[in-house]
Order: sequence, then C-alpha cells, then structure tokens
Amino acid sequence: MLEVDSISKAFRTVQAVEKLSFAVQRGHVFGLLGPNGAGKTTTIRMVLDIIVPDSGEVRWDGKKVDGDMRRTFGYLPEERGLYPKMKVADQLMFLARLHGVADDVAAKRVAELAASLNLTEKLQSTPAELSKGNQQKAQFIAAIVHDPPLLVLDEPFSGFDPINVEVVKSSIRDLVARGTTVMLSSHRMEQVEELCEDICIIDRARAVLSGNLKAIKTGWPERFVRMTAMPETAFLRAFPDAAIRPSKDGYLELTISAKTSPADLLRAAMAAGSVDHFEVVEPSLNDIYLRAVKPEEVLA
Repeated sequence: MLEVDSISKAFRTVQAVEKLSFAVQRGHVFGLLGPNGAGKTTTIRMVLDIIVPDSGEVRWDGKKVDGDMRRTFGYLPEERGLYPKMKVADQLMFLARLHGVADDVAAKRVAELAASLNLTEKLQSTPAELSKGNQQKAQFIAAIVHDPPLLVLDEPFSGFDPINVEVVKSSIRDLVARGTTVMLSSHRMEQVEELCEDICIIDRARAVLSGNLKAIKTGWPERFVRMTAMPETAFLRAFPDAAIRPSKDGYLELTISAKTSPADLLRAAMAAGSVDHFEVVEPSLNDIYLRAVKPEEVLA
C-alpha cells in the first residue's frame, strides 16, 4: 500500500503542497485530480522521492520510500523522456536493464507489450520518426517494462485518439489484475471515472475532497434527473429547488436537492405532457470536480 502522510512542500514563498494525506490500496487505481498549479506534479515527485518533502512522509508497504525503492516503481511523466534518435527497441531494452531485468526476460516483455499496444512495427523506428501517440505508447512501455509494483501515470492519455485510449485503458486494467498499484493524474475526467476506485482532488496545495468514488457519489447532496424534453416547464414551479442543466442531446436535465421526491417530479411532469424517458442519474466525476474546485474569481 502507498501511504502519503501529511506531506508539505514549499518553494521559497510558494506553498506547493500543504499537509496532504491519502492512501492507495494495492491493486487499485487511484485518481489524483486538480487544476493546473494545484500541486499534483509536486506531489508525484515527492511520492517518487525525486524531491524531498519539507515535512511528512511517503511510505510503501510501511517503509519510507527511498532511492532504492523508487527504482522499482514505474513512472510515465507528462513530458516525453525518450532518446529521439535511438531505436525504440534498443532503448526499451536499455531501460529494462537499468531496472535489473535480464535481457531474455526484457526482450519477451517488450515484444508482448508492443503487440498489445499495436507498436510492434515501430520498434525499429526512432521516437523522432513516430507520431505523438506512438511516442506515448513507447514511453508507457518504458514505464512498465520491469513490471513495477507501483505505477505513477501523469496525463497518460495525452496525444491518443479514442481507439488508443481504449488500448491503454485495457493495458492499465491488465496491470491492476496482476497486482500493480496505479496512481493516475489526468484532466480527462471520463477516463479517471472509468478506471479509479478512489480519488483525491487537490486545489491550491490542499486536499479539498478525497475518498472512495462510489461513496462520494452516494452521499452527494444533489440528484440529477434526465427526462424527455418538455415544451412547457411550468410544472417546475412546484419544485423551487429544481434547476435546469445544459443538455447537448435534446433531453431536459435537472438538478434537485435530496429532499425533493423524484416520484413527485415525475407525476407533475406526466400531468404536464408526454414523458417517454425519466431517470435519476448519479453525479459524474466532472460534476464532483466542478463543485470541489473553486474558480479564482470566486475566492477574490
């Protein structure tokens, strides 16, 4: 298990991370979320022992993370880190050796991963010759070639089309099934929601919401209703807490408080017109994120 215990880090007058704590269970996918500048990258670097916290501690299986332990972890940074003129196959083998993987094991692992990511035909190319998406695939393989116990992914879906997003998500699920613990940072809320069991949202250096994603949704103070679009919405006057949400696909979408009965709302809607579709939906991770993270102008 990864334990982040009240870590803080300041750079001169800038407090990058302040008293941040969370835990990631073995074999789970954990989402670290927040706006740009919130402290996510600093947190990742402290988890990986790249920079040292001013206070607090990061532990893996109860032991403080150090340089030796860090070398067993896998890391996919947002920035590309491959040698641009060295063949992909050669540098994947080189990086595997740095992690102590024997050549025969590494060669088999590289071949298997390249096949699963549709990159086999590009192994003899250099990163400079590859598309942005294929460069990201090569770097993803570099992060997992040694079968790490902990994998940290920073914006792993950057540069991928929808098909390759699914390919990488499948690879992440395979790693988790093998027991790998994954910490994922991304602005792609739909992918995080699909993969992560637990989340931590940080804003302005502090955690503003953390915990099990299903539990957060269950305890959410609002409900969301999706129903047939009505030509007349006067029936909503009986529900003063109901607010119409923007909809892109022709449905009427509403936000209501937990005290409003969806059954009463449905009866009022049916009395006002024809209702072919009515459902109560849980909040999306995007809804949760927008509630937890306040824009700068709100705090001004």
